[in-house]
Amino acid sequence: MDVRGYETERTALRALEPEDATPIQAYLNDAALIGCRHLPWSLQDVAPVSRAQVAAAIEEWGKAKAGFTLGIEAKASGRLIGHAGCDWNWDPHCPSLAVVIAPSQQRAGLGSEVSRLLLEVLFLETPAHTVIGWLTSWNAPALAFAAAHGFSECGRIPRAGLRDGAYYDDIVVDLLRREWLARRGGGGRDGA
Repeated sequence: MDVRGYETERTALRALEPEDATPIQAYLNDAALIGCRHLPWSLQDVAPVSRAQVAAAIEEWGKAKAGFTLGIEAKASGRLIGHAGCDWNWDPHCPSLAVVIAPSQQRAGLGSEVSRLLLEVLFLETPAHTVIGWLTSWNAPALAFAAAHGFSECGRIPRAGLRDGAYYDDIVVDLLRREWLARRGGGGRDGA
């Protein structure tokens, strides 16, 4: 899969480099992202992360053979404002999608732009027939975001963890290729 040219109106997706560890660490340690940071399984999602841990995550993401994690760069400023990952380790027909935008850049439509682009990539350039996402029941903004992009709940793990002293569920959402095509009116990346 060639990720050159994967751009939206306001963002460009690019490979992550070792020097990206500092800006990634800054937004990952923002309290607003705790518990929803899309980190490798080897890292705790609720504890602060060090620069060395982020550097190790970048290295791990760079070695992925069944997926990719890319930096999201704001075209206007050239600053790294997030990262997005697609993973199909267990089944290339059912990849997962995760988009993380720095809290200071959220609620401006950037995550939607990137999500639309990556759904296009997954459904038009891979054998994916469904795309999934993992969310938590406490994360109402993420659940609303997924629903706004056509995802619906397809599974749930009750009492998967604790947050603020209360149990929460892990929720799996999916979007089928036929649902995605119906929402967008068919066609490819060039509008054909």
